[in-house]
Amino acid sequence: MNVILSLMLALMPAASPPKQLRAFVGQTKQNLSVPIKDLRNAPTMVVVDNRSLHLSTYPWRDFSPGAWGQGGSPMNIGLKVTSADKQPLPSGLRMDRAWVLFGEEAWEVPIRGRKAGQDHDKDSWINWINCADKAVCEISLRGGPQWGPSVYVDVVVRLTDSEGKNHLLQAPNQFVIGTS
Repeated sequence: MNVILSLMLALMPAASPPKQLRAFVGQTKQNLSVPIKDLRNAPTMVVVDNRSLHLSTYPWRDFSPGAWGQGGSPMNIGLKVTSADKQPLPSGLRMDRAWVLFGEEAWEVPIRGRKAGQDHDKDSWINWINCADKAVCEISLRGGPQWGPSVYVDVVVRLTDSEGKNHLLQAPNQFVIGTS
């Protein structure tokens, strides 16, 4: 079963690659840009432009022999925002930050994307990814802390609507799997 799950996780990005680029990762830190209390109180569903939005996540660590040593890989996590009615996400919607919470510890990740049609130079990065008018907004985060596997984390993302209003959206109690 573990082998099948490992293969599925490895092949998921190839079968359906996220349209956005991988995020640069932040570090675990005590001084968060949003208080941990507010992150823990974030709702599991938000309504933006009369559309109910949900967050699903896929946190994992890789323990394949020889790849990372006995300590395993840092945490990786796939994030996916969708609407309850499976229609495109609201116009102007962006995702700019994510947090993974484990007890009183937090991994805060500023999300960066590439401007459409830009080359790979330093000026082509923006501090958010565009989620507007897409059926799914997804991104993969890599290089997190070494929590788990077999622990539960809470995941929160910050979405900004077309009027500039921020919305925190949470996926609580996400099980961190270990692949090998």
